[in-house]
Amino acid sequence: MKTQTIALIAGALFASSAIAADDAAMNATTPAQTTESSAPAAQAPAPTGTIARSAFTTEIENREPVNTVTKLDTDEHKIYYFTELKGMEGQQVTHRWEHNGKVMAEVPFQVGGPRWRVYSSKQLENDWTGEWKVSVVDGNGSTLGVNTFTYVKAPDTQAPATDMNKAPMNQETAPADTKTQ
Repeated sequence: MKTQTIALIAGALFASSAIAADDAAMNATTPAQTTESSAPAAQAPAPTGTIARSAFTTEIENREPVNTVTKLDTDEHKIYYFTELKGMEGQQVTHRWEHNGKVMAEVPFQVGGPRWRVYSSKQLENDWTGEWKVSVVDGNGSTLGVNTFTYVKAPDTQAPATDMNKAPMNQETAPADTKTQ
C-alpha cells in the first residue's frame, strides 16, 4: 500500500497530464491510507496589503465615515468602525470588538477588490463605559491595526432649579465696598 501511495504522489508531482488520474486514485484510498503521506502540509499564503485608513464614526454616508470619534457619550448608542484596505483582494479580515479587554464581537469580511472599504457597528449599552478597541485581524490571526475610543457617561443636561444670579431670600447682603462691624 505504501508503494502505491508513493507512486501516486510521485506521479502527481512529475506528470502534469496524470494529475487528474492520480487525484482520483488517491481519493479512492481508505482512511488509514490517507494519513500516510510524505508530502509537506500546504501552508496558507502570507497575507499582503495594508490598512490605508481606519476610524470610529457615528455615521457612514456613501461608504465613508462622516466624522472621527475618540470619545463618545452614553447619549449615543451606536458607533461604527470603518476600514479602508489596499492590496488585500481575496483575503479575509475581521473586526474584533473588545470592551475593557473582553471580546464582545468579531465581524469577518471577505475582501473583494484591490481597494476595499468595510465597516462594522456596535449597539452600545449605557453601562458599557470604558475603553473600547477594534483590532483588524487577517486570516492568519495577525493584527494589522488597532483603534480605540472611550465610552463615557453623558453629563447631566438638566438646569439647576434655582436661579444662580439671585441671592436666596432671608439672607442679608452688603455691597462689596462697604465694611460691616
